[in-house]
Amino acid sequence: MRISCASLFLWEYTLPGIMEILLEAGIRSVEFWAETPDFWMNRNDGTGTVMLEEALSMMPGGCTLHAPVMDLNASSINDNIHEVTISETLWALELAGKIGARAVTIHPGKRTVNRPPVEEDWQKFDDYLKACTQRADAMDIQLALENSMPSVSSMCSSPDEMKTVLDKFPSLFFTFDVVHAYIESPGNAMAFIEELGGRIINVHVGAPHNGKPHYPLHREDNMKEILMALRDRGYDGDLTIEIDDKVYDRTLSKKDKIRELVAERKYLEGIFTG
Repeated sequence: MRISCASLFLWEYTLPGIMEILLEAGIRSVEFWAETPDFWMNRNDGTGTVMLEEALSMMPGGCTLHAPVMDLNASSINDNIHEVTISETLWALELAGKIGARAVTIHPGKRTVNRPPVEEDWQKFDDYLKACTQRADAMDIQLALENSMPSVSSMCSSPDEMKTVLDKFPSLFFTFDVVHAYIESPGNAMAFIEELGGRIINVHVGAPHNGKPHYPLHREDNMKEILMALRDRGYDGDLTIEIDDKVYDRTLSKKDKIRELVAERKYLEGIFTG
């Protein structure tokens, strides 16, 4: 089991600065979000990927990659957005090959309007997954689908929907976002583990707080039972800290973020290795 951290928690820092903060906090692996500003704003620059490779070489535990998801939707009724979502994911797979990422996480589609998904939405998502899994398989890269936050328009926010998709695409893995599942109910989170535990290769960890996700676990301690269930099933993949710095009532300094990451790492180590 590797404790990692999503790079967007440190969005305001340079690529080397992000890695230095993680290492200072005792975290040796990173889930690199392609949309991390210091890379994203320069990704078409010829030196952008080289600079990313150099920064990632600082991490003894290597990395996973989160494909672009902002402004995108694999099931969009707008064909242009649907096609761009495919091309951005294919680009992310190429990037993963260059930086040696263990896995690439992608998001499900959703209905464009705030209504339940219909067959057309699922068909577009199916087309997206066919294109992306075909490329990932050809490149021998693990592609992992993340469960959505529950909402009227969401897809793959329930264990049944996720299982249907994973059964249809046997080479596709599962990134389990614990808080996305837990916000629906603790039983929903447990059902994901019971039904799909064997497909999980990455786990996003964070707590709900005032109805919102991605609060530090060590400040809430309301999800220990879920994490212990993962531990007891022998989960041994990536355990990715995902904190949204907007959940705090003030702007965090560098020291604040290091302190929060140290506390979160120790909390997780206490459950999984303590």
